[in-house]
Amino acid sequence: MVSSENNTFSPSQPNSSPETDQNMHIHDQMDDPRHLLEALRWQVDMGVDEAIMDTTDHLNPSSSDTSADTSTVKPSDKTPASQPANQSPNTTEAQSVSHSTLPDVSTCQTLEELRHAAEKYDGSDLKRTATQIVFADGNPASDIMFIGEAPGADEDRQGKPFVGVSGQLLNRMLSSIHMPREEIYITNTILWRPPGNRTPTTQETAQFMPILRRHIQLIAPKMLVCLGGAAAKAVLATDQGILKLRGQWHEYDAGDGHILPVMPTLHPAYLLRSPQQKALAWKDFQYIAKKMQEFRA
Repeated sequence: MVSSENNTFSPSQPNSSPETDQNMHIHDQMDDPRHLLEALRWQVDMGVDEAIMDTTDHLNPSSSDTSADTSTVKPSDKTPASQPANQSPNTTEAQSVSHSTLPDVSTCQTLEELRHAAEKYDGSDLKRTATQIVFADGNPASDIMFIGEAPGADEDRQGKPFVGVSGQLLNRMLSSIHMPREEIYITNTILWRPPGNRTPTTQETAQFMPILRRHIQLIAPKMLVCLGGAAAKAVLATDQGILKLRGQWHEYDAGDGHILPVMPTLHPAYLLRSPQQKALAWKDFQYIAKKMQEFRA
């Protein structure tokens, strides 16, 4: 999200201009629809997709609100600070989640029942800002279940996980190991898009963990693949980073004695930003393909 300090798109003023003349000049610009349109276009180009105020009063330097630019940002839109070391997703903020606010999905016997229960769950504020739930995609009978972090803008519009640019890269990664997208099952730890694609908080992740756990139990895959550090930390209840977790098999206790192998790997969105790391993801996907061959042997 762009702070209010940078919301204007006015030309620089000479240092010799009096402050009052500068304020009057900016005020005139804010009344000019052309400048407002240019400012809006700039914000769209920067990725802004929601308004943080109902009016543009905060753009006027003569406004009585002269506090720091972060004061105009809604607290729920701020990306939380990173957790200190040795604190897992099940501690700190997650501990503040009361069991009474968590969804009770233990009685759901089908995916349709689970989806319906997830849609009805009102314990998360993310539902109020998203377009629709992004539940899952793929083959429910698959032996492999992929888990990402949270839906983005494309997923929010289409109602399916990994359909944007990162999803296209994931499809190519799957094809490289002869595993078509149609043969896998994929979901996210968070089922509603966080506003502005911000990082979900630890508390928000904890709220959806009962749904994810029941989701895994109903699919009953033979292995899990966590796409990205957020999903890996949530599933494995660890505070280790993805670069330490990836490339080796871990275990997930799905209940009733079912222990599933888990391969954490790099998120496709991260690979788009850091293409030099694709070699690591390629190794991980080779491990995944080998494990699948073992299951099918």
